[in-house]
Amino acid sequence: DKGFVTLRNIAGPTRRTRIQSDCLKNTPLRDFDADDRDPAQAARLSFEQGEFGEEKGERTIEEDMKLTRYLLLNEHTSPFEMIQVWIEVKVPIFVDRQMVRHRTWSRNESSARYIILPNVWYIPETVGGKSPTKKQGRSENLDLEIQDLFKTRLNNQCADSYQQYEQFLKLGVAPEHARMFLHLNHYVHWIGSVNLHNLFRFLRLRLHSHAQYEARIYAGAIVELLRPHLPNIMKLFDEVGRKPE
Repeated sequence: DKGFVTLRNIAGPTRRTRIQSDCLKNTPLRDFDADDRDPAQAARLSFEQGEFGEEKGERTIEEDMKLTRYLLLNEHTSPFEMIQVWIEVKVPIFVDRQMVRHRTWSRNESSARYIILPNVWYIPETVGGKSPTKKQGRSENLDLEIQDLFKTRLNNQCADSYQQYEQFLKLGVAPEHARMFLHLNHYVHWIGSVNLHNLFRFLRLRLHSHAQYEARIYAGAIVELLRPHLPNIMKLFDEVGRKPE
């Protein structure tokens, strides 16, 4: 409810000049160096001679994407590792655990040892009920009265805990201990980088219908941020890269 995802940068192995105007060439503006053709060009270095990154027209975009589809289907991972993605995130702690589980991210997080965390926490719009058939997951038929009670009590608890957090900071308690008052639904803020192969691994799991709802929201936001800049690769991810339902 108060989080965000921002795409900070995407970089590929080939330096490309940003196009300032597309009025004559009818070419879209390029915001980042990364390109749909990067994985195919990287893969061809394994079996073709020539300088890497040459764009002399020997291959069409259709040919490159055909190879990219083959690479994705057959799990040839290193060509996708050639694209690096930087993302800035504000996310509740319990959802963040679903992201840092994928230890391939390099991250730098705002630290509650040094700063006072803001009074921002997540209250779900819909409170799930315990699933009658699964050890994890939730049902969507929890009584509305119980949902309202849960949200009110949770918000009150978070507000009280944050007041205690502030009070003990003023009394001289070290921030690294005072933060123990805060809840798992408090927001954390970080910037991280990950290569496209490992990002796809994360998205494959967290976009699945069995994944936690809040994690699916963040994963979906990342996909939509990538689409304008890697449209053909993301189309292939939709077609052959996602985990079957």
